[in-house]
Amino acid sequence: MISLGLNIDAATAFSYIGKTVLVELAWEDDPERLWRIKHIVGVVLPVSGVNENAYFMTMDASGHDPFPNEMFFASIRTIRAMRYRDRHGSGNVLGRMTLTYSAGSGAALPARRNSFTVPANGSTGAAHP
Repeated sequence: MISLGLNIDAATAFSYIGKTVLVELAWEDDPERLWRIKHIVGVVLPVSGVNENAYFMTMDASGHDPFPNEMFFASIRTIRAMRYRDRHGSGNVLGRMTLTYSAGSGAALPARRNSFTVPANGSTGAAHP
């Protein structure tokens, strides 16, 4: 049986405090994995004889929970800090996300540019009605 848990040191764990993260949660007895967006507000490290399991204290990104919840390192399969987040929940995790629509004007450009008939800016010089 392989270990699914997250093995990180204290410095790395503390670097997540104050960040919004995308986490993949998995348990050995449950084949279904869950993806969640959480705010990391604290870290609890293991102390021999007192607390054997390390965990993050998290707040739900939706803001519905009034108190933090535990998210144990042993149940975290993947964690990624998000660079920014807007109020609609989209965020940048691995770099720029591609748009599903054209952000340009929508005007058709010629297929060939930088030829003797079409300059680099796409203008043919002809008037279009």
